[in-house]
Amino acid sequence: MTPALAGARLRSTIRDAAAAATDSTEFREVVLDAIRARVPYDGVCLATIDPAVLIPTALTTRGYETPRVYATALELEYGPDPEPSRFGSLVGRAVPIRTLREVTGDHVTSSRHYADLLAPSGLHDEVRMLFRGRDGACWGACTMARRPGSEFADEELDTLGAVLVDIGEGLRTTLFRSSAHVPVPGPDGPAVAIVGPDDEFESVTASALEYFERLGWGPRGNPETGAPAVSAALWLRRSGADATVLRARTLDGEWLVIRVGRFDSEHPPRRVLMTVERAQLPEIVTLVAAAHGLTRRESEVLALLLAGKTRHEIARSLGISPYTVQDHLKAVFAKTGVNSRATLVAKLAQTEYVPRLGTPVGADGFFEQPQQPAPVN
Repeated sequence: MTPALAGARLRSTIRDAAAAATDSTEFREVVLDAIRARVPYDGVCLATIDPAVLIPTALTTRGYETPRVYATALELEYGPDPEPSRFGSLVGRAVPIRTLREVTGDHVTSSRHYADLLAPSGLHDEVRMLFRGRDGACWGACTMARRPGSEFADEELDTLGAVLVDIGEGLRTTLFRSSAHVPVPGPDGPAVAIVGPDDEFESVTASALEYFERLGWGPRGNPETGAPAVSAALWLRRSGADATVLRARTLDGEWLVIRVGRFDSEHPPRRVLMTVERAQLPEIVTLVAAAHGLTRRESEVLALLLAGKTRHEIARSLGISPYTVQDHLKAVFAKTGVNSRATLVAKLAQTEYVPRLGTPVGADGFFEQPQQPAPVN
C-alpha cells in the first residue's frame, strides 16, 4: 500500500473517531489503535496540551513499564539541560514530525534520550510529533518507539505526517464532550502540593493527590499520580516565569485549574508550590473559545454570557448594539452545537458552575452558596 493510500485510510478512521468518540480519552485510545494497525509500535505516549502554555494536560501511554519512566521523560523534556529531541524543537517545522535518528545523525545510542528513557524500556528507534489543528494551535503531542531491529521507515513517517492535523482537530473537538467515565465526587479540603528539588512530592494534601490521580496520566487503570505535578514544576523552572495557570480535565469530566508558582526565591526555583481547584467557567473561557473556533468578538461575548450578563449588559460592555450581540450569540450557539445559554453551560462545563458565580469560594476551591444567573433577554 502506498503512503498516500495508507494516509488516506488512516485519516478516514481518525475523522470517524473524532465524530463518534464520547470524550478525549476515548478518542486517544482509538487513535492509538488506528495508528498501530498502519504503523506498528512497541511503546507510545499521547498527550493533550493546553495550547495557551504548551503543558501536557492528559497522557495515555502503552508499553512503558519501567520505574520512574514518566519522571525521566518529563525531566528530559522540561529539565535544565537542553535535549535536541524535545517536542519544543518541532514547533517551527511545517510538518512537526521527526525521528531520533534524524536528531542524532543516526547515532541514536549516543544520546541521553536513548540511554535514560528508551534503553531501560527495551526500546530503540523513536518518532516524535506534534498535533496542530486547522486553527494552528498545538493540541497534542506523541512519541512512538520500537524495539531494536525495526526502524521507522520514511513511508511510515509520510503516513503519520499526513494525519497530524486530523489528530489535532480530533483532540480539539473532543475536548469538551461528556465523559464516558462515571462522575466522582470531588475531594474535600484544600488541595495543595509542593514539588521538591528531586521532582518528588515534598508535601501534598490528600485532596491534591486525589485530583492528580483523577487526571489519569499513564496506563489505563494505573495512573501515575505525581506526573502532572512534576510536569508543571519542571516547566515552571525552565520557563523562568514566577507562576502559571494550567487547565486540565479529569477522566470523569471535571475541569480543574492548577495554579503553579515558585516556593522560594532561587532561580530557577528548587521548590514549586501548586494548588488545585475546580474550574470556574471564566477560567476556561479561552479554552472553550479555541476549542470551538470562536472569533475574538465571539469569545468576548461568550465570556460575558457565562458570567451571567444579559444581552443588553453585554452590548453596553462591548459598545455594540443588542442586535449585534444577538448575531454573535447565534454564531456562538451554532459553533458549539447548542441553541441556548442553558444548554451551552451544560455542554461546556457542567451545570452547577454558572448558578454559583459571584458567590464566596470555600476552602476546597468551590462555591459555598448557589445563586441564579439573570436570563438573557
